[in-house]
Amino acid sequence: MADTDSSSAQKPHIYDLLSRLNASFARVHRNMAALEEVGIFDPLMMQVLSRQSEQLRAGANYHLLGAMRRIEERDRQRFAQPPNELNS
Repeated sequence: MADTDSSSAQKPHIYDLLSRLNASFARVHRNMAALEEVGIFDPLMMQVLSRQSEQLRAGANYHLLGAMRRIEERDRQRFAQPPNELNS
């Protein structure tokens, strides 16, 4: 696992990248639907390709957001601890 402070400090950037990744998957889905509407491609193959892209999106989100959930849980536990006293 990456450095605790480093991954926590990068969380806003990571969530932004995940959002961009999902926006890209949405563009793929829209473009696949538009290609299917053209009507020159095999509709069954277009459905297979569309499902594969959705499977990839779901798998990526499952794994990447799972990693982020572990980081958030670690941070939640870490910040729930009382701060160390300097005079102890």
